Amino acid sequence: MSARSNTVTVGDLEVHYLEEGRGQPLILLHGGMATASSWGEAMPRMADRYRVLAPDTRGHGKTSNPSQKLSYAQFADDVAGFIAALGLKKPLIVGYSDGGQTALEFGLRHPGKAGALVLGGTVSRPSEAYLEGLRGWGFPAAGQVDLDRMAAEFGPYFDQIKVTHMHHYGPDYWRSFLVQISELWHTLPSYSDKQLASISAPTLAIMGDRDPLGGAEEASRLYRHLRAGELSVIANADHDAVNRPLFWDAVREFLARHEDRQN
Repeated sequence: MSARSNTVTVGDLEVHYLEEGRGQPLILLHGGMATASSWGEAMPRMADRYRVLAPDTRGHGKTSNPSQKLSYAQFADDVAGFIAALGLKKPLIVGYSDGGQTALEFGLRHPGKAGALVLGGTVSRPSEAYLEGLRGWGFPAAGQVDLDRMAAEFGPYFDQIKVTHMHHYGPDYWRSFLVQISELWHTLPSYSDKQLASISAPTLAIMGDRDPLGGAEEASRLYRHLRAGELSVIANADHDAVNRPLFWDAVREFLARHEDRQN
C-alpha cells in the first residue's frame, strides 16, 4: 500500500499530509527544510501497525504559511489543530529535529492530547554546540543565511530544498524560506527543568551519540527531567540517526508499550 496524499484546512492553513495504514493514529513530524515525503521509508515500516499521518509543516512543502513566520509554538498549535480537524483521539506523535522540537512544545502547550511522544534529535536549549552546528550548516545568525556554505554542506540536497517548497509561493520562495528557518533556529527556546518536568505524556528522548547539535548530553537532560521520560542513544550516529534501523526498532518498542496501556 502506498501513502495517500490529502489536504485539510487547519485555521488559516491549507495543510498537506500523507496517510498510510490502519490502527491507532501515529503522527510523524519531519525536520526543518524537509517535507512529509522524507518519511518515505518510515511510513510503510510503521503502517503495518498504525494509521500513519505525516503533515507538511507550516511553510514547508505543500502546506501554506500566510504569516510568513515560523515558530515552534505555532507548529505545536498547528499540530493540535490538525488533530482536531481529523478527529483524532490521543495520537502517538513522533518528531525528528524540528519535528522533535515541535513535539516538545506540543507536550507543554497541549497536555493530555498525545498518547505518547518521541523526541528525536531534539535539544532543550541553544547550547554552544547547537549554535556551532547551525553556523556549520550556513546559518551564522538569526535571519542570516550563507548560501555558499549551505551549498557546500548540503550538496545536491540544497537544490532539492529550492524545488520542494515552491508549491504555494513560487520558485523564489526558497530565499525567504531560508531566512525564516534561520530566525526559527536561532530563537530556539531554553526550557527550564520545571517546564520539562511538566510534560506528563510518556516521552522517549532518542539521539545519535555524535549528533553535533547536542548528542547524548542533550538527550540525557531531557530524560532526567521529563516526568515520564525514557532514553535511547543510537551509537556512532550523528543527526542522521533517524535513518538507522536501530532508531525505528527503539521507537516501535516504545510505542507498542504505551499503545498497549491505552487499549
